[in-house]
Amino acid sequence: KKRGWRANDVLRTRRGSGMTEFAANRRPWLLVMTFAATACVAVRRALERRGADAFVSLGGKRAVLTRSVVAHASGHRTAEIRANASLTGWANCAPLAACLASGLAARASRAVQGRSAHTSARAGQSDVSQIDFRVGEIKSCERHPESDKLLVEQIDIGEEVPRQICSGIAKFLSPEQVVGKKVVIVSNLKARKMAGTSSEGMLLCATKKENPDDEEASVLALVEAPADCALGERVAVEVADEEIGEPAAPNKVQKKKLYEKVAPDLNTNADGTVCYKDSVFMTSAGPCTAKEVLSGTV
Repeated sequence: KKRGWRANDVLRTRRGSGMTEFAANRRPWLLVMTFAATACVAVRRALERRGADAFVSLGGKRAVLTRSVVAHASGHRTAEIRANASLTGWANCAPLAACLASGLAARASRAVQGRSAHTSARAGQSDVSQIDFRVGEIKSCERHPESDKLLVEQIDIGEEVPRQICSGIAKFLSPEQVVGKKVVIVSNLKARKMAGTSSEGMLLCATKKENPDDEEASVLALVEAPADCALGERVAVEVADEEIGEPAAPNKVQKKKLYEKVAPDLNTNADGTVCYKDSVFMTSAGPCTAKEVLSGTV
């Protein structure tokens, strides 16, 4: 009715050389069946046309292929093949079998390639590469004036002025012990106040508990970069089947809690090498390490 059909409208479809008519208003299910039959006939004819060319190119006869395809579609393949005088035996079907086999193999290959491309696209950028880990050097350090737990470091990461970062490591390390160290910081965190003092990043450290039931770590060490690293070099973490993309903006890191997403998987292995899961924190001069803390948490 939406298309403006009247009660005496009919749907016509070709079948062979004649015409078949169905009353659209009397049998709605006949309308559906008619569309399906028309689609099947179109597909069969397309297969006959395309398959015939390939079959003939392999040495077969066009008439043989047409009879075989039609017979197979009608469910009487064996009877038709026996009635076809141009065939002397099943061996004459070899070109058709080769044609169909090559087509199926090509289709399977395309499907595998499509799934592979889809998987690669879905993997995309690794979560850890959205965090900007940079090599820096602690130029100066002092105790926080308002907190006994914090140290305030000035860390050079190749920018115009050093980054000021507050770290809760005063229980384990003195200012004199950290000055001059090549360290790794998280540089794309939003600045925040810690006990009233601005902090513009996070200093990476490795920790470990002597007793798993302890509330606080008993051992702490700075994550150190190789001495030959350039200041400001980005630490690369290669994750299998994923890409190292551009780090996220500080606002996105905070809003999406990107650092909190990767932090549980930061660790040191049995050699004291810093890893994300099993992927090593690598620089142009070698891996980042915390040799004093083996199999610890970063």
